[in-house]
Amino acid sequence: MRSRSLAARSLGLALTTVLLVLGCAGRGRLELIPGKQAGPGLAELVDSEPARRLLVDLLARRSLHQHPTATLVSGQDLDPAADLRRLPDQAGLRGLAEEVSLDFAALAFARALGADARSRTLQAAFDEYLREGAARSEEMLRQPGGFPYTVLFAPAWLYRSHPEVGADFGRQRQLLERLGIPHRLIPNPESASVEDNAAAIAAAVRETGCAEGLLILVSISKSGAEVALALSRLLAPAEAACVAGWLNTGGALGGTPLADAALRPPASWLTNLVLWFNGWNRAGLLSMATGPSRERLEGARLPDSVAVVNLVAVPVSGTVGSRLYGSYQILRRYGPNDGVVLLAHTVWPGGANLVALGSDHLFTALQEDAPALALLRAVDTAVRRHGAWPVPAGVTVTIGPAE
Repeated sequence: MRSRSLAARSLGLALTTVLLVLGCAGRGRLELIPGKQAGPGLAELVDSEPARRLLVDLLARRSLHQHPTATLVSGQDLDPAADLRRLPDQAGLRGLAEEVSLDFAALAFARALGADARSRTLQAAFDEYLREGAARSEEMLRQPGGFPYTVLFAPAWLYRSHPEVGADFGRQRQLLERLGIPHRLIPNPESASVEDNAAAIAAAVRETGCAEGLLILVSISKSGAEVALALSRLLAPAEAACVAGWLNTGGALGGTPLADAALRPPASWLTNLVLWFNGWNRAGLLSMATGPSRERLEGARLPDSVAVVNLVAVPVSGTVGSRLYGSYQILRRYGPNDGVVLLAHTVWPGGANLVALGSDHLFTALQEDAPALALLRAVDTAVRRHGAWPVPAGVTVTIGPAE
């Protein structure tokens, strides 16, 4: 029995670059701090002098709440009022990485994410809530009507097998329990396909309804694609009317090239062995391949009533944690990535963006109370202001190929 356990552990380590979408918690680096001054420390985090200058600018602007009126990406100005369809695609980011550097391309994408008015407003609100501290945020959330929603958590891939890394939102659910905020974990099969889990999410929305107030859906990594599919394809408009917001955290909307690599021989032989040994369904991994992921959501559209908040990890080479460093290096050939997914494939068009600057796919800093509470307040802000913000009409998803 012991030798079998050791064998399983060895196989798991061999596939660490593939079977690492275990949630958004772990031993990664903390976010870069807005307002951090230029110096040798920053230079060591990035791979080029242009990237260092851009990083200094981003940190300073966030600290002073002075956001750019335009963002320069490879010689093209992005109007701050433009919708997210103007974001650089992954091919453009890869080209910029080849022209300048990978970190410069990632940071240029971070600037583009904050170029529209909704994202600038929401990022400034989150930063302010974070500065106020955990005690103030908890006080505000406990007030009558401070957070009048029921939260439905869509867990990550393999969340039952690996709850220790936060794949089951355990810490976040404890926090909501303490605050008295109604919530539930959607009991999805942990290794099922995106399609099957999307059906379970749609069923959970129908079952919960509006009896306890409007709903907030929270997804993480693979479950981002599942929530997107449920809202855009499976729920009728009347059924989705109870959903006030969706927090898309590190969404694997376009799948990941890591799944493609794991499904190609000879790696697929080992992949199949690990999946069989652990009793995991191969369908889950198949559904995370980039081809099926791109086809699944092509042209998809969410109800206009849903306020979408995209929480996007934008690491630079010196802030990627040891857990994801190997996969981050593997994905370099595709351009900026967070160690699991390609950056341009994590954003739902038309949403407001929050940038976790310096974080990798594991979002370690958000496991702490202060940022987690600030994030709840930011989601509430996004929902309350959603009707007043100009939302581009008819926004649909277009996900380019990974190559």
